[in-house]
Amino acid sequence: MIEAIYDTNAKEFIESWLSADMNDQYKAFEQLVPEGSRILDGGCGSGRDSLYFLQKGYTVDAFDPSDEMIRYASEFTGLKVKKMKWEELDEKEKYDAVWASASLYHVSRSDMAPTFQKIADALKSKGILFASFRDRSEDFVDSEGRALTSFDRTTLTSFLSTLNLFDIIALTERKDSRKNKSDEIWLFALLRKKI
Repeated sequence: MIEAIYDTNAKEFIESWLSADMNDQYKAFEQLVPEGSRILDGGCGSGRDSLYFLQKGYTVDAFDPSDEMIRYASEFTGLKVKKMKWEELDEKEKYDAVWASASLYHVSRSDMAPTFQKIADALKSKGILFASFRDRSEDFVDSEGRALTSFDRTTLTSFLSTLNLFDIIALTERKDSRKNKSDEIWLFALLRKKI
């Protein structure tokens, strides 16, 4: 189970994530999501992004499937982080925005379309979704043994077109900013719910 990998290696993952430079992604997101909006930080990991948004005046709900990440993120942010997976999301028009940084790639390929539907259901009209994936056309298993569902610009555009739930605001690629990870490329997607 993926949670066991995070529970066992929590310290290493947290240190790595906290070193990532997300300033450009935050800036683009904040231009679309007014201060005071309600954000869901799904698969929040260390709570790095939840804390940032809290400090910027947003209302934040967060969840993660890993007990160790929940413990750390709850202490780090002061939030009551919920134990949950993306596939269990069951809200209706509750959020102005959903933040999914390096977390949706844990959803299996077969569950990806239903999960995007759940995210769309949880968003208010014209709500914003930020999602990031490893920028690859094929799924793969990484060095930590995690099976990761991946998209590149072409495959994500095709997937979103088939779903017809979101409009693409921006797709950007960037080298990983974490230490010793610059050989990995990320695809960042900013999307708007169609209705």
